[in-house]
This record gives sequence, structure tokens and C-alpha cells, in this order.
Amino acid sequence: MDTEPLDAFPSFRLRLADGDTHDVLGADGRPVGQVLATGGGHFARVGPDRGPTRQSLQGAGGDAVMFHVARHGLPDEPAAAYSGAPEARVAVSLVPLQRQELIDTTARAFTFYALRQPHVAAILSGLEIVGAERDAVRSRAGCRRVARLLRLVQDPAQALLEESTGETREWLALPLARLLTFCHQGRVRLEATAEQPPADLHGRYTARHGADADLATLHRIWQDLRSTPSRGVDRSGIDAAMDALPTDKFAGSAVSCRATAARLEVVRAAAEEAAAPTADHGQSEAGSLLRELSALSAETGERLEATALVLDDSRRVGTVRDINDALGLARLGVPAGSGEQSVRMGSTELGPVRPSADGRWTGPGITEPFHSPEGAAAALILAHLAREEALRQNRTL
Repeated sequence: MDTEPLDAFPSFRLRLADGDTHDVLGADGRPVGQVLATGGGHFARVGPDRGPTRQSLQGAGGDAVMFHVARHGLPDEPAAAYSGAPEARVAVSLVPLQRQELIDTTARAFTFYALRQPHVAAILSGLEIVGAERDAVRSRAGCRRVARLLRLVQDPAQALLEESTGETREWLALPLARLLTFCHQGRVRLEATAEQPPADLHGRYTARHGADADLATLHRIWQDLRSTPSRGVDRSGIDAAMDALPTDKFAGSAVSCRATAARLEVVRAAAEEAAAPTADHGQSEAGSLLRELSALSAETGERLEATALVLDDSRRVGTVRDINDALGLARLGVPAGSGEQSVRMGSTELGPVRPSADGRWTGPGITEPFHSPEGAAAALILAHLAREEALRQNRTL
């Protein structure tokens, strides 16, 4: 029989049959649910759960996958990292967007007592927390934080689904399955993104105020820590270090980048010192927050130091925008173990740029090394463009 991938879940396939019942196959080729024809459409069926009537097989097949994921989790396969912070933010935003549907369906299932249901109240609280953390995905530590916080939605949603029976389950099965699917997908992909970060989640900040979101996330972690019971944890050092952070212009110049990075190193050290007494407490909330504070402080500081180097080079190459525009015209390779990185325009290799003995960066034709690999690469690109323009001018004479 013919099969076709499901658009929304490519690792699952729809096996088309001659009759009215079609199987939905998992990544291992085994049936995980069915799509049945009904008057004017199709609906999914997985175990005790039945989806609404859909106009397409693809739509009903997607419902079947969500029912399956809610009961068994995602397929055991490598998760794909998000392409960048914008894609990650959109994916995380899908979770709090389920709030209104959850309110509507629980009101039908529990009438006036919906918000008194502990699991419903916990889910709504978790949705609010996740919604406030959407911008945290602009850093690797932030991605891990959001992945952890998604459990505040996933755990009570899973419990509510497992405890629901009869007409209550009929109302709640698909909304909870959809919510759980978004939570499962978000968690594994955010963890993958933290492990294999895209270009906008590591290295220097490419936008003038790119550090703002990371500093805002750092303050939210701090506020969470201050409101979390933590016996035996001395937060005084952290409080003093956080109070000393600048309130604006975190990365407006090389000087401000380095000053903020130095302050962040104090935060990191204070967080690590405070975390020592929590080491024996496993996954306590205070311990998790201290680790997040330490990791994000270190990550943001490193990125600000890298940004400062590019700002130093902007005195020779032009503005930061000039550097960004030049780099956008070329294709930069993945840095090798030695730090060497290819720079290509079309079929022409301009680089590589490589670290020099004094820790700065050089490349073909560069007599005075640059502070950053981006500065060196931009210099090669702009020199190439100047040569190309000179040749063009000579041909027109």
C-alpha cells in the first residue's frame, strides 16, 4: 500500500488503504493510530481517543500523531536544533497560545469548577511562566532554562490527561495532546539548540542591543531565586553583584561591553559560591536557578568580550554595520580545531583567517592583525570587493 509523510510530523507516515481506514505509522514503521473516513471528512482514532472531523487526511493524521505523542512521547531519534532564536521563539510561543482553548474546554468539562482543578490551575500557571520566558531563547543557557520550565506545563497536563475519563476525556483529549506535543517538541529541540547553537546564539552580539534580552533573562532568574525558599544558601553576594550591573547601554561600546562582562564575572562567581551548599540537593529549584544564573552570566560575559573585539576592529574596517554587511556577502566556514576559518565569495577563497601568535587574527595580505576573526574576515571581503571594482573601472576605460 502507498504511504506518504505527514506534513506536520515528517517522521510519521500515513499508509493509504483501499477502504475507509488508514494507518498512521511511526518512525519504526509500526501503526500508532488510524484515520477513518466519515461523512464529509476524516477523523483520528488512537486507543480510547477520537479526534474531530477534518477535511483532509493530513489534518486527521496530525491529530493521531498528537494523541500518540501525548501517550508515548516523541520517537527515539536525534532532535533537530532550531535554525535561530526567531524560530525557537515562535515554537515556544505556541505553548502559551493554547491557554484560551484550555480554558474553554476545561470549562465545558468541569463547568464552574474548572479553575479549582489543581492540574488546570497548575497548567495555567505554567503557561504564564513560559510565556514570560520567550525571549530567553536568545542564549544557550536560556534555551535550557525554557526547556526546564516547560515541565511546569507538561507534568500537570500529562496528569490531567491520564486521570480524565468518559465525557471529560472526550473534551480534553485533543487540546491536552496538542499542548503536550508542543511541550515535548520544544524541550528536545531547545536542548539540541543549546548543544548545537546556531550563529545567533554564540559568539559576538550582532545587534547593538543584542545583550538586552540576555540581561533581562538574568534578572528574571535572579528574581525567581529571591522568591524561592533556599535554606542554607547565602544570596547576599549575588544580590550585591546583580545590583551592581548597569541598567542600560550594556554593549554600546567596547568599554561598556568589557565593563559589563567584568560585572557578570562577579555574578558568576557569586552564583557558583552560593551553589556549593545545594550540590547535595539534586534538582532543587534553588540549585537549578543558581546553575542557570552562573551559566548565563558566563555565556553573556563571553559574548560581550567577543563583541568588544569587533567594536575595536570597527575603527579600522568601518562601522559594525559595515562589518555585518561585508560578512553577509561571503560564506564563512566552520572554525577548525586550530581556530582557522575559511572565507569564500562565490568560488573564490579569500581566507582563511587564523589566530596569530599574540591572540589576534590575520589572513592573506593582512599585515597588521585584527582583534577579532570577524574584523579580519571583513577586511578580506572589503579588499576583494575593492579589487573587483578597480578591475571593473579599468575595463570601462
